[in-house]
Parts: sequence; C-alpha cells; structure tokens
Amino acid sequence: MRIADKVVVELSAQEVEKLLAILMDEDREEAYEFLRESLGKKIMERLRPHCVPVFEVSYSPRQKESFIK
Repeated sequence: MRIADKVVVELSAQEVEKLLAILMDEDREEAYEFLRESLGKKIMERLRPHCVPVFEVSYSPRQKESFIK
C-alpha cells in the first residue's frame, strides 16, 4: 500500500479523553487496543478509494429483472 499524502483522522471528544487516560496510565494493552480498534479502523477507512463508478454504487442483485420483459 502506497500513501502519497497525509492522512487526517478525526477523534471525538470521548476518544480524546480515552487516549489521554491511556497516556496518563501508561497502559500498553489498552493503548494497543485503542490503536487497533479506533485509529486502525479510521485510517483504513480513509485509505479506501473514494471514487466508485455509478454502476457499482447503484447495483442491486435484482436490478436486471426490471430490464427483462
């Protein structure tokens, strides 16, 4: 995976509080869990392609039935 630019991730107030608590406690296990569950998911979401052809977005499994006579 090649990242060409910066990745911006937004944290909610609750996530910031949790992160600060982890840093104050110096809890390694909780820090890893936070990275995996919160930041990891958000980063993977940001790295997914943003442009999707219209036919892929609007496709439904029974769509072809409306065109068959």
